[in-house]
Amino acid sequence: MTRCLLPLLALSLLTVAQGQEPRPAPAKRPLEHRVHTGSVMGTSLKIEAFGPDGKALEEAIAAAVAEIKRVEDVFTTWRPSPLNRLNDAAGKGPHPMTKEELRLIGRSLEIGRLTEGAFDVTFAGVGKLWNFKKTPPKVPTKDEIKVALARVDYRKVQLDLEAGKATLPKGMRIGLGGIAKGYGVDRAMAVLMKRGIRHAVVNAGGDLKALGKKRGKAWEIAIKHPRDRERVIAVLPVSNVCVVTSGDYERFYLHEGKRYHHILDPRTGYPSTGCMSATVTAPDAAFADALATAMCVLGPKKGLEILEGLPRVEGILIDLDGKIVVTSGLRRRGVGGE
Repeated sequence: MTRCLLPLLALSLLTVAQGQEPRPAPAKRPLEHRVHTGSVMGTSLKIEAFGPDGKALEEAIAAAVAEIKRVEDVFTTWRPSPLNRLNDAAGKGPHPMTKEELRLIGRSLEIGRLTEGAFDVTFAGVGKLWNFKKTPPKVPTKDEIKVALARVDYRKVQLDLEAGKATLPKGMRIGLGGIAKGYGVDRAMAVLMKRGIRHAVVNAGGDLKALGKKRGKAWEIAIKHPRDRERVIAVLPVSNVCVVTSGDYERFYLHEGKRYHHILDPRTGYPSTGCMSATVTAPDAAFADALATAMCVLGPKKGLEILEGLPRVEGILIDLDGKIVVTSGLRRRGVGGE
């Protein structure tokens, strides 16, 4: 093999000696860039992707949009859906469900145990009392909340994965608003990856998953202060990770001088008082989504205790006084608290 290479080497040297410079390697073509903006699950949707083929990018993004909308159709409680059919069957015995539906409910119950009930998908039993679109706003009475709380307890949900069935007690309802959006982001990104996309971001109203890089650099995610949306408190460079922010600024109303927001404490039936904002980074968006919701309920002290015990999970929490606290992993990366 070495003898075969020697004539080629000699020819190359002769060419240079005769003044003919070697041809430079062809420059790499810049990656095509495509962006989709729209709406899903009652919030904004943005999918941004890079790749060598513009048409393939557009087809991949269209498939990802279709997938996250499919997830919405399955897990919404705002119109007829498989989840609402389960709720309507509460108290009527085991109800058939798909493996996908059972897995997401099952994971929600696991996070309920992890957070000691701060994340509880059966909150919907009391959540239906609150209407953040009603004018003028109305606060439920203490008696209404007390009655509804009797139907809130994730530990009473029964799942039979082998039989493909779920059972809810009479009057109980499940709402997956604190995890389904993150799950939809995960599914949309999975579609992009299956189609060969290696650099992309899926962002559904603050539930974000970043893949690869943006023009050779990590994607940068700005974390804004919940009371001053022009103020950036941190910029996180991310790649192959999810970032989810939840807060009391998303849907709220003021009634008799008091702020009521959509993140309910399932233990009290009233809006949470732990954090005004919680940002969580994790390997998947569904987990980050649920954790961010739970952090708003738990507050910084208990919240940080849970986050610090989870691998590859970090957080930025802002309490009701505006104090910013961060996990140790982010502090080591230069993200500071107060």
